[in-house]
Amino acid sequence: MKNYYSIRIFSLILLFNLFQVISSLEIPIKLVKSKKQRRRRIKIPSLEKMISENIKTLDNYLFAIDVTVGSDKQPFTLILDTGSNIVWVPGIITEGSDKYYNPQTSTTSKRTSDSLSYQYFDGSISGQYYYDQFNFILPYDFYFYFGVANRINLGSINEFDGIIGLGRDYNSNDKKYSILQTIKTNGAITSTRFSFKYNYDTNNLTLYVGETHEDFKKSNIASCPLINSEIYETKLWLCDLYSFSVKNENEIIKIIDIEYEGIFDTGTNNMVFPLEILEEFKSIFINFNCYIYDESKTEKSVYCRDGNNLPKISFGLKNYVLTLGQSNFYNKLLINNEYIYRLRLLFIDGIETCIIGQNFFYEFHTLFDGDNYVMKFYNENEGSIIKQSAKTSIKLWVLLVIIIGSVVVLGSAIFIVVYCLCCRKRAYTPLKKELLEMSSIQKIDDENNNNDNNYLEQDDKNNFNQIMNITTTKKSSSFNKKIKNKKEIKFYV
Repeated sequence: MKNYYSIRIFSLILLFNLFQVISSLEIPIKLVKSKKQRRRRIKIPSLEKMISENIKTLDNYLFAIDVTVGSDKQPFTLILDTGSNIVWVPGIITEGSDKYYNPQTSTTSKRTSDSLSYQYFDGSISGQYYYDQFNFILPYDFYFYFGVANRINLGSINEFDGIIGLGRDYNSNDKKYSILQTIKTNGAITSTRFSFKYNYDTNNLTLYVGETHEDFKKSNIASCPLINSEIYETKLWLCDLYSFSVKNENEIIKIIDIEYEGIFDTGTNNMVFPLEILEEFKSIFINFNCYIYDESKTEKSVYCRDGNNLPKISFGLKNYVLTLGQSNFYNKLLINNEYIYRLRLLFIDGIETCIIGQNFFYEFHTLFDGDNYVMKFYNENEGSIIKQSAKTSIKLWVLLVIIIGSVVVLGSAIFIVVYCLCCRKRAYTPLKKELLEMSSIQKIDDENNNNDNNYLEQDDKNNFNQIMNITTTKKSSSFNKKIKNKKEIKFYV
C-alpha cells in the first residue's frame, strides 16, 4: 500500500510540474496572437474613418509632407504632386540638403532590376527602384516600390527632397508603383479617391484619402469629367477648359472662348496658359495698373502695383465657371522700396495645354476621383462657382423656337407663291384669254359710246362686227378641232 500511495503522490507531483511547463508555453503563443490582433486593430478602424493628414506648404506654396523610409526611419520631405506618377527620394546629396536614401543602413532594403527614368516639365531624374519599408499617412509602415534618384536635373530643390506622384492612373504593370494602390492593397482604404482642402481659419491644408468628403454631398459642387490625352494618355488629371476671363470685384470685364486641355497639378505654384491668351488681355491688365514682364523670350508674367485692386481670374468648364480670389494668387515682393505683386500666372509660347497649379487648390476643395472618372470642386463662397447649365438650356430653347418659326414662315411663303403661280396659269387658257381681250375691247367701245352721247359711228360698228366675227370663227374652229380629236362620238337617247 505504501508503494501505491508513493506512486500516486509521485504521479501527482509529475502532473503538476508538467502542467506548469505547459502553462508557461502558452505565453509566447498568446503574445504572437495578440501581436496580430493589435495589427488588425490598427488597420480595421482606417476602413471606417477617412484617413487624413495635415500637410505643410513650403515658401513657394508647394504642398509637402514628411515621410520615413527604411527600417532605420530615414526622414524625407516630399512634394505631393498630382502632375506625375512615381514616388522617388534622392540617392545623392542635393543642393541645400544632406538627406539621401542609404540602403546599407536599412536592414529591409532590396534593390530591384527596374531602372528609374522620368521626364518632368522642367527637368528629369534617373536612378534605380528599391523595395523597402515606407511610412505615409498610415500609423504603421508598409512595404513599397519607390525610386532612388542618383541623377537629378530639376534646378534647385533645396526646399524639398523628393516627390510623391499622385497621378491619375496606372496600368497593370505599374500598379506596384502607385502608393495609394499599395495602401488599398494592404486593406487600409477601400478607394484611391483623395482630396485637398485648405482651412482659412486654421491655415491648415489637409489631404483626405479613401472616401468622398462630406463637402461633395452639398449642392454647389462643380464637376469636370476626366479626358484622355494623346500626349499624357490616362496618366494625369485632365479635363477640358472652355473659357478664360479677367474680372474685378464686381463683374467680368472680358471673357474669351478657349478649347484647351487643363492639367490639375499640385506640383507647380503657377497657373500656365498659352501666350496667345495674353494678347487678348494686355489692355485689361493695364487698366489694373499692371504690366507685362518678359521672364524669357517665350515666357511672360504679370506684375501689378496696386495691391488693393488686383484682377481676379476665372476659367470655365463645360457647365461651370470657377473664379480665383486674391488671397493666394500673387507673390508680394519689395523692389526698390516699392511693393510689387506678381500674379501666379504664366503665359508661355508654343504650348497647347493649360496647367492649374496650387493657388487653385487654396480656393477650391478638390476631389480626385479616378474610380468614377471625374474631378469635383467645392467652395464655401457660392459666388466662386457659377453654374451655366440652366442658361445654356434657355439658349437652346430660344434657338429651337427660332428654327421652328423660320421653317413655318418659309414653308408658308413657298406655298403661297406656288399657289399663286398655279392660279395664274389656270386663268390664262387660250379661250379665256380671247374673252378677256374681247371684254377689254367692249369696255373701250362702251367708253366711246358714252363720250359720243350713245352714238356709234359707222367705222366703230364695222370694227366691232369684225371682232365679233373673228371671235365666232375661232370658237367654231376650236370646237370642231376638239370633235375631230375624239375617236368616237356616241349619242344616247
